[in-house]
Amino acid sequence: MSIRRISTSAGVLALIAGLGTAAVAQTAPAGADLPAPLAQLNLTNLELDTKRDGMREVEGRTADGVEIEARIDRDGTLVSVEADDGVLPQSLVDAMIPAEVRAHQAMTLFTAFTEIGQRPEHLEIGGRQAQGQEIEVRFDRQNALAGIEMDDAAIPAELADTLLPRSVCDNDVMAQFGRIDEIGTRQGHVTVRGEDADGNDMRADFDRDGRVVRFGRDDNGDGPRGDRGRGGHEPRGAGRGNHGPGDHGSRGERPMGDGVRGDGPKGDGPRGPAPLPADFDSVAVNQKLTQAGYKDFGFLRTEGPRLMLEATNPQGEAVTLELDRQGEVVRETAR
Repeated sequence: MSIRRISTSAGVLALIAGLGTAAVAQTAPAGADLPAPLAQLNLTNLELDTKRDGMREVEGRTADGVEIEARIDRDGTLVSVEADDGVLPQSLVDAMIPAEVRAHQAMTLFTAFTEIGQRPEHLEIGGRQAQGQEIEVRFDRQNALAGIEMDDAAIPAELADTLLPRSVCDNDVMAQFGRIDEIGTRQGHVTVRGEDADGNDMRADFDRDGRVVRFGRDDNGDGPRGDRGRGGHEPRGAGRGNHGPGDHGSRGERPMGDGVRGDGPKGDGPRGPAPLPADFDSVAVNQKLTQAGYKDFGFLRTEGPRLMLEATNPQGEAVTLELDRQGEVVRETAR
């Protein structure tokens, strides 16, 4: 009996020792196979975590004490870096941003770079301006500017002109912006965010032809930009607020509410919604309803002769509005 106990204890000790050796073997040589831009930093306090898909996450500190977080794909390519409490070393910036992009006019807005990420469709660069405001720019795979977002500052007019198609610039909605601080382009669609002359948050989305497909204004911070965030870079539509009726033109496209894909059904096919009246001014209707205290607009849809719109009424109740052909509310029903 005693012999068995001793034998078992020895086995347990051997197992523990083996696990300890395995742990050391996993972390000790981690810096040896890092991509060159990371290896050259001689990071200390190095930590490595390999995910199921083969993606590796690396954390370490530079000689200046800046904590660097990086992601390396299964092929050993450095796909993203972030300075958690400082700025990225210039060597990382030069290694991860193509020379053509570094020479772009938009890059002159940065005084410090804090994160760089390779996304499937674009290169994403984040940092700070001279006064400390955050800024983020996106370049497509042809190294063309695809988006810019500034923190409480207007996008320079020459950069806005680079991003905005003439059809969007000519839309009357653009005249309602007092300041534009975010423009994004994707597959021909354009999203513009900013403030009106009264400081209310505004958002407008345009299709390939410059027609409004989503429009919203808010004066309490919970509107189109109320939940915008940085860092995770999940696609930037999540959690964003009021989406009003869009200008649908002759094809009868519906505005897109939260969670509805941008490539949803269109009105030019047999399964699409019935077209809106040709003289229906959806932007004016949105403004009228907003001034009346309605918000959180959802789908604008046709049901026979009626126009139906989901919204939140001035009392904070979720309702469905029935509108006439001039956009006047004829009935409000609780949802």
